[in-house]
Amino acid sequence: MGASVSKTRDEVGRCIVALLLKEPFYGHLLAGVVRNITPDTLTAAVAVTSRGVEMRVNPDFFMKELRGKNIRTAVIKHECLHLLFKHLFRFDNYRRHPLLFNIAADLVVNQLVKPWPLPDSAIMLSTFPDMGLLPDQTMDWYYKKLLKLQTEVEKLPKQCSGAQGGQGGQGGQGGQGGQGGQGQGQGGKDYSQTSAPQSAEVLDRLVGSSWHSDHQFWASAGSGEGESATGGAISDGVRRAIETELERLIIQAKDRGGSKVWGNMPGPLKSLIDAMIERRKPKISWKRVIRLFSNSSRRTRIVSTMHKISKRYGTFPGIKVKRYQKMAIAIDTSGSVPDTDLTRFFSEVHGIWRQGAEIDVIECDAAVQRVYKYGGKFPEKVAGRGGTVFDPVFKWLRDQRMVRYDGCIYLTDGGASPPTIKPPCKLLWVVTSDGMVGEHLKWGRTIQLPPE
Repeated sequence: MGASVSKTRDEVGRCIVALLLKEPFYGHLLAGVVRNITPDTLTAAVAVTSRGVEMRVNPDFFMKELRGKNIRTAVIKHECLHLLFKHLFRFDNYRRHPLLFNIAADLVVNQLVKPWPLPDSAIMLSTFPDMGLLPDQTMDWYYKKLLKLQTEVEKLPKQCSGAQGGQGGQGGQGGQGGQGGQGQGQGGKDYSQTSAPQSAEVLDRLVGSSWHSDHQFWASAGSGEGESATGGAISDGVRRAIETELERLIIQAKDRGGSKVWGNMPGPLKSLIDAMIERRKPKISWKRVIRLFSNSSRRTRIVSTMHKISKRYGTFPGIKVKRYQKMAIAIDTSGSVPDTDLTRFFSEVHGIWRQGAEIDVIECDAAVQRVYKYGGKFPEKVAGRGGTVFDPVFKWLRDQRMVRYDGCIYLTDGGASPPTIKPPCKLLWVVTSDGMVGEHLKWGRTIQLPPE
């Protein structure tokens, strides 16, 4: 009889609570991840679906094969670390040798699972005892080491088929196997001809085997060629949106943990998260730029603040009068603007939004494609990808007779003819780092984004 789905779900929740109490960062991160208890995964996995990232757990594996609550918590943390390193979005770079990619990814995360005890099947540095693998290296570093050894194994001549293998242990389970590889091993190969005989035998045994982490759904995060864990194709735009949302969850988990939790994080993880935060920062000081549009704004709102005492009651919170702006932000979605620049555009939009501006986004190529209010979340896809014409945005602004914008910011590569319609509000051009800046960008100031 199979394990109960409801009991498995409760046990997964208990593991996340255990992480929340002992290592709050991981608990906060997993609180924002969908959990799916399903036999469709062999063991435990993280997957990309059209709805976002998902943690998948096989109930029989989790409740029957994993003996002990701490071991189950270790497996959940292991999957959380794959999310943190965003391994499931990197599969396309290693399609030629997916097994080596999977092993290298596990070598990275399993060094960070302590103090929780991993199953004996876990891939550890000690799984490859004579390779000289150093701790705290990147996945790419381990991948290249494994690829070098795999190349040596593939060149080995096969001996007679009746040869007896050495005492390779449980290499197929990825644990502490691989001892005794000095002689003939699997398929009669003489591993002593390689640079790391014991590790070569273990690596050869791992082909076609499985261990506690199921990576079969990582391919679905590829460049639109794979399929999601739900069976549907995932486009580049959706993949980017999912990856951006995962970064937001990671940074949110860091903020929720506080300075004490952050101070206890391992150095490699702190560097990883710091890099994410830096990438997401807008490259322009929008606080200063927004002031350019403040003079025309007459609208104010009353907000409460803990930084001022109430003049009436002498207590906190007090109130302050805050001026705000309504901004139109045009996004050039023409085919000449690559996806990387579109991502940068929306980072800048987010920076403006965080300054308190109310934003209407106008997606436009040769025509206005769609208009919507920005609420702090990047869109999954943009409309357009045709040619570039500036006038449709300015005509649209002029047609909005019932709406007054304090300013328009046009994010573009600058590759179009000069506009002929003057916008009805202040204008700021923001041009990509390699875009066209010149006198054709009329009626406003121009800022060029710095190179990344």
